[in-house]
Amino acid sequence: MPGKSSIFLAFRSDNMKKTSLVVQSLRQSVLFNHLAEDDLNFVADQAKFRQFFASEVIVSQGHPSDSLFLVANGIVAIQRRTNKSEMQILAYLMPGNTFGEVGILENQPRSATVVAVTEVDVLVIRRAEFLAILHRYPTVTIELAKMLGRYLVESNKRIARGNARARAILILDMFNGGGATSVGVMLAHVLAERTGQKTIYTEHPFPQKLITDLQVDKKIRMIKHKSGYDLLLTHDDPSLPDAVKTAFLLDKIAMDYDNIIITFNESIDEDVNGKLDQDIEMMLDNARQIILLVPPDPTVWAQVEEAQKMLSRHIRRDEVTMFTLVNHAAAGSSLSAQDFQADFHVPFITNFPPLREAHTDGVQIPPQLHTIFTLLVDRLERSHNIGVFIPTTVDVNLAIDTRPFVDRTLNFLAQRFGGATCREAQGVWNSNQVGLVGETVYIVNTHVTKSDMDKYLDEVIAYIKGMKIELKQEAMAMEVNQRMTLI
Repeated sequence: MPGKSSIFLAFRSDNMKKTSLVVQSLRQSVLFNHLAEDDLNFVADQAKFRQFFASEVIVSQGHPSDSLFLVANGIVAIQRRTNKSEMQILAYLMPGNTFGEVGILENQPRSATVVAVTEVDVLVIRRAEFLAILHRYPTVTIELAKMLGRYLVESNKRIARGNARARAILILDMFNGGGATSVGVMLAHVLAERTGQKTIYTEHPFPQKLITDLQVDKKIRMIKHKSGYDLLLTHDDPSLPDAVKTAFLLDKIAMDYDNIIITFNESIDEDVNGKLDQDIEMMLDNARQIILLVPPDPTVWAQVEEAQKMLSRHIRRDEVTMFTLVNHAAAGSSLSAQDFQADFHVPFITNFPPLREAHTDGVQIPPQLHTIFTLLVDRLERSHNIGVFIPTTVDVNLAIDTRPFVDRTLNFLAQRFGGATCREAQGVWNSNQVGLVGETVYIVNTHVTKSDMDKYLDEVIAYIKGMKIELKQEAMAMEVNQRMTLI
């Protein structure tokens, strides 16, 4: 039988390991990830580590709000009971997300029920301890204020726009002269054609290029096309500040149109504090899809990647999809799709229709463009993402061919969501048995609508659990809206 000292050392080791896991979880949260190591350890001491099985209720609507919860691993669903006594899924939360903060501050009952979709690990901080943390660390209070501010903005937008569900696409012509106006007008044509919904195209802050290319009188405010899309050629009162003008523009057209396409024809840069101009922030806040239009020049790709990183800091990655589109506008380009790892390539098209003809009746959009725009429209509907990570080892580090599992997973996801893709990646994970293990992994990915996510997510999780057993894995990874969790 071990002596007291060895028992104490074992207990201390387990406790240190638990604290390390809690600190690692805190780093995933925007509330705490800016704190220093000692401060994270202090917060970790205030938190309790709890685990829930799939389908287990974590908190119930109407019950007292006495704790803040932080998802450490797994997926939870936020549900609210409707007037018909049915449970409506409002959102899914992934590792790093928190819930319960509003109820703690207002000391009000829970406004929704939170249910574990998978096995879930959460950190729980009681109300008194969380309020003490806010007093001790003003930076946490500031981050909480930002979070609550975003909740308020979203709530106000829903109230102001009533039932309007306008979807905005923002086109950024990264280096000017990339054909953004032609791309935007033709995309509006395909979007209206495919959805049968009211669609509008304009440019910001001034649609001067649109007016010039169309060769129309500046007094004309709107051009209406029979296929269902409109071109907005003037904005009200150009003397107004850009931020005010942008707010008016977005509010007005969001009430009248289902789909909005805006080409932003100014550079986007952060200031020394990492902030963007207010009108740009509003544009990004309303966008559901962002298209970076770039030339076929490998020397600019580093700038494109920096722009992607910058934009990612200012959008909600679980709600906004970002694509790069390389436009081979000139003949004789020797570059191929392999030279530029972009999402879409527009090849050089002979007899490309001038813009002034692109919106006329009976115009035929080049098939190469029509195919790309059809995919973009489809992805606009499919704003959510699911990724399944398939390893190439079993029994920890024994290499096997798992391509049959990849094919099966592709078919499984395609049957439910309409399609799926696969790519290879190199991964490293920490095994409880042998330590760090490096291997090739296959990532099977699909883009889904919210309704299909709600309908099939449970099936996807059950499928992964079954594959985990077949492949003799300690755990398997999946990604939902760019956030990873372990099953």
